[in-house]
Amino acid sequence: MAFKTTYSQYDNKTGLFSTEGALDLTTAPSNEKKITASDGAANDRFSRWSVAVGCDRIVVGAYGDDDNGTDSGSAYIFDLDGNQLAKITASDGAADDYFGGEVAVGNGRIVVGARADDDNGTDSGSAYIFDLDGTQLAKITASDGAGGDLFGESIAIGSGRIVVGAYGDDTYKGAAYIFDLDGNQLAKITASDGAAYDYFGDSVAIGNNRIVVGAYGDDDNGEASGSAYIFDLDGNQLAKITASDAALGDNFGTYVAIGSGRIVVGAPNDDDNDFSSGSAYIFDLDGNQLAKITASDGTFDDYFGNSVAVGNGRIVVGAYGVDSYIGAAYIFDLDGNQLAKITASDRSGADQFGNSVAIGNGRIVIGAFGVDDNGNTSGAAYIYNTPNVKDIFSIVD
Repeated sequence: MAFKTTYSQYDNKTGLFSTEGALDLTTAPSNEKKITASDGAANDRFSRWSVAVGCDRIVVGAYGDDDNGTDSGSAYIFDLDGNQLAKITASDGAADDYFGGEVAVGNGRIVVGARADDDNGTDSGSAYIFDLDGTQLAKITASDGAGGDLFGESIAIGSGRIVVGAYGDDTYKGAAYIFDLDGNQLAKITASDGAAYDYFGDSVAIGNNRIVVGAYGDDDNGEASGSAYIFDLDGNQLAKITASDAALGDNFGTYVAIGSGRIVVGAPNDDDNDFSSGSAYIFDLDGNQLAKITASDGTFDDYFGNSVAVGNGRIVVGAYGVDSYIGAAYIFDLDGNQLAKITASDRSGADQFGNSVAIGNGRIVIGAFGVDDNGNTSGAAYIYNTPNVKDIFSIVD
């Protein structure tokens, strides 16, 4: 294998990238920063499903951390340069809570999910609100929480609201809950046509005065073809969206994102480039499909679309299965044109780079929970600068 650095110069006026050429990695500076937990240990799963960036902070969850018992979980706060500022745990953390399984940051708040917390029954779930320094402000649960709801499996914050998914609600029909920034519940939302095992609420997003909720188990176009729903900030359903070419088992809605005037929905089991190669779809804020995107080099079991993010005028899609689970992520413009492929400069087998992605504050953050720097699946995340991206790394056979 040979390392290649592709230069992609970002023009702040036009908002476009231009390719300038390629150099050997050893001759080019890197804008990649790798971060791990200061006290990382085996099986912490730092960054699995859980990276976020906003408010000049990067937040990474580690739901397998054991500070308050096995798999009690934790999260870490970093500045935009990757310097660790704080480690946070739940004030009442306990074994098997999975605190840190999902994280979000925005509107001056950090929110961390603990989907297996047991306050309202086994695995009823909860979430915790912190300030940007890591001081806990509130713990929130669903007003009608019950065992198996898995409240906190997904979290989003923006537009003055916190949204928490509970995909186990009502025999996995699923639900999501809207809170204000202080943790007061404002509404519970469900799908207008919800059915058992739709998994509505397994993914949530908020921005541009819209809430988007994924339901990857919905069966409109075949079993688990999937769908997503758009709501206003009060929880009124505005639209239901499905893929224009939806098919059985695509799992459209596994991950959703909203920003820069776009909604992006992942379908990691779509088969356009072979079995479970994956895809993602771009919609406007009213739910009109604008484009379908796949990886330029997609192949079987890439799971492209298992994680998606949109912001700073860019779309980022993770594909953790690339190259036998080494993983990759892809950058697109808002129209769906692929601009770059990113892989870690120190990539190795089963890192699952791209299992989580985030974009904001001029940064792209990509999780790789399989990294073994501090023990098996201790995990890591990688930070890339987006305003002046000159060094986006790929490994070429």
